[in-house]
Amino acid sequence: MSQSYQLITEPAALLAFCQQAQQAEFLAVDTEFVRTRTYYAKLGLVQVQADAQIALIDPVALHADSEQDGLAPLWQLFADAKKTLVIHAGGEDYEILNLHMGTLPNAIFDTQIASAMLGDGDALGYAAMIEQHLGIELDKSQSRTDWMQRPLAPEQLDYAAADVLHLSQVYPRLLKRAQEQGKLELILQESAWQAEKRAQQIPDTWLFLYFGNAWQCDPEQLSVLRELVAWRIQRARDADLPLGFIAKDHVLLDIARRMPSSKGQLHSIKELSSVTVRYAGEQMLAAIRRGQDNGPLHLKLQRINDIRGYKILFNKVKALAQETAEALDIPPALVASRRQINDVLHWCVHIPPQAQHELPLPDLFASWRGAKLKAPIEALMKESD
Repeated sequence: MSQSYQLITEPAALLAFCQQAQQAEFLAVDTEFVRTRTYYAKLGLVQVQADAQIALIDPVALHADSEQDGLAPLWQLFADAKKTLVIHAGGEDYEILNLHMGTLPNAIFDTQIASAMLGDGDALGYAAMIEQHLGIELDKSQSRTDWMQRPLAPEQLDYAAADVLHLSQVYPRLLKRAQEQGKLELILQESAWQAEKRAQQIPDTWLFLYFGNAWQCDPEQLSVLRELVAWRIQRARDADLPLGFIAKDHVLLDIARRMPSSKGQLHSIKELSSVTVRYAGEQMLAAIRRGQDNGPLHLKLQRINDIRGYKILFNKVKALAQETAEALDIPPALVASRRQINDVLHWCVHIPPQAQHELPLPDLFASWRGAKLKAPIEALMKESD
């Protein structure tokens, strides 16, 4: 490490750092967390560089010493609309920040998004970006370390501090190029949208609409699947367990299609954990009965490729995205990937109107993409009816 850092484990030190950081033009931010056997990520460390000062903030120590949220001053700093947070590929960072802050930062500059829009490479990893811009080859030895262990080893702390040090060095270069190319506002809008997506909640009752093979169910099975999918996520949250620890997707689908009526029949489901049956079997059976009592769900669900005129619609949306990309001078994949096109077709064909009012918009109907693509896509879909 070519720069020193401060390990913050006391509330007074955190407050002093946050007050000083208010003067910084931007904050380079990263988080370290563990999410292997839990539904919610466990925050192990927050790294922040403000001007020349690097702080490694220990949430484990700060929460242990406080009856309230020991990181409250940090969350207030991050929520300041005048303070730009510089993050690289912040998907899970946004999720964990939203969980702890109760809101999202107001101004985000995601360096992976910026790199892509400036032509440096799509989905550029952090190490590749640093090597490309600074000629530095990063030490990756701590990338899969246990960030919940205490005390954190010097190698872990050096690794964590280097992340925000180099991030703060790359940001001014990307910012200057973004301004020169007239793409800063677009980068900020996309950064904000990616963060917002991580904070969105799909109501439990509509989760089944995004379940990969729901189309394999008949109307009665679909009603059961809806209840099972909602039950699984509620249990995962309550027990703080990954969804797959409760029941994997193909197992849940098998249960919905077979509709067992006893614990004995549940035990016959291949790959369904006997522990899950023992502790949650009655809940599963109750979910199955609710689905049966609610009656069949008559929804038009099908494989995306089986949508009438799918290839034509896909190519027309792709062409619209290409035109938009050319106008914005960014790679077409940044406007609409294959998955994003499929998502919007799924939305238009499969999502019933009553659900659309309660669900987050697909990417191509939201933010800057929606401003350019929503009306023409809707017109295409109307023509195809």
